[in-house]
Amino acid sequence: MLKVAQVVRRFSFDEWGGTENVVWNSTLALRPLGVESEILATSALSQPGEEVRDGVKIRKFRYFYPYFPMSRRDQMALDKKGGSPYAPKLYRALLNGKYDLIHIHSGGRIAEMAIAAARKCRIPCILSLHGGFADVPKQEMAEMLAPLRHKFNYGGIIDRLTGRHCMPEREVDALICVGQNEFRLLSSFRADRKILYLPNGVDVNKFAAEPKLTTPVREEWGIPAERKVLLCISRIDYQKNQKMLISFLRQLISRGENVHLLLIGPVTAAWYANELVQEAHHLRVDDRLTLIPGLSPDDPRLVGALKTADCFILPSLHEPFGIVVLEAWAAGIPVIAANVGGLKKLIQDGYTGLHFLPHIPETLLNAYSKIESDEELRKTLIRYGRQEVECYSWAIIAKELKNLYDGLCHV
Repeated sequence: MLKVAQVVRRFSFDEWGGTENVVWNSTLALRPLGVESEILATSALSQPGEEVRDGVKIRKFRYFYPYFPMSRRDQMALDKKGGSPYAPKLYRALLNGKYDLIHIHSGGRIAEMAIAAARKCRIPCILSLHGGFADVPKQEMAEMLAPLRHKFNYGGIIDRLTGRHCMPEREVDALICVGQNEFRLLSSFRADRKILYLPNGVDVNKFAAEPKLTTPVREEWGIPAERKVLLCISRIDYQKNQKMLISFLRQLISRGENVHLLLIGPVTAAWYANELVQEAHHLRVDDRLTLIPGLSPDDPRLVGALKTADCFILPSLHEPFGIVVLEAWAAGIPVIAANVGGLKKLIQDGYTGLHFLPHIPETLLNAYSKIESDEELRKTLIRYGRQEVECYSWAIIAKELKNLYDGLCHV
């Protein structure tokens, strides 16, 4: 039995995102293959301590951001997205955990700390890139770094004293890319070390089955039965570009369409969530918008929303992969997605979904109109989506991971 430390910057079932999804589901899928994982994270957006869920030990440690002054608001913004904290007790736990391998799912100081622990324990370490290493827009990067403006950075002093500062992509024994853009970029950059393209996965059966709901989602969220539902499940964040959907909703209503926009996802940028509400009010579509700020990953209403929706739309400005597309395919609804990042390769335009350009509203309207006017195309997208998603089951992904683990540990 291999013992693996799965190291992630944060891990909260109440603030679920793509990285948490991958860490949790791959951990469960690896167990039948002889891999026992512990999840180690900071206590960002949660509380320090230990818990065991579904037989998996989850350990969370206190942390801090090495900047002064650091307000509670700025810390929360960094917790939500982009923070690079120190967590000394997490480092010591890695040293004392008697692990066979460390799998890192974070960048920055968390990655540097985990690499230092692996070197000291003389065990291999792997880094998974989840966050769009190759194509984060400059504007988004500026927004992530905004909480650090006009602050004294004493982290550089600590970095020099500890000697841990490094480029994680160069130091790890193997690199996993969930996006093909990163894989292409880093294949030449890391010619001396193992690099693997390994996409994210999905629990196909969970999203294909009808959920057990005490109250149908339309009734619970006040969506009239006669309205078509346009669904987007993703973080409420400027990266995800949901504001485009508010304008799109207004456009459809102006054409006489009886539609409703349902947005579901944890809020990682509160100011952006406020802008969405204000935009809906300004365009007078308040009564056609429902915003649900996050559901736990095991909430049956997630599947219920997918089963209720007539169409799934993902308008991201950049997207390394797009797990939610897999979930929509498994649920059997047509997908329209921005032609960016990993979505370019994930979706075969005209077969498993339709592409549009996130900066050109007319392209979204054209894609939606095709689905609405062509029933055969709609059936084609659903059929091929269901076929394609079978290649992304967690059991298949876990086997690839296990082979990588065994190769590095020489089992």
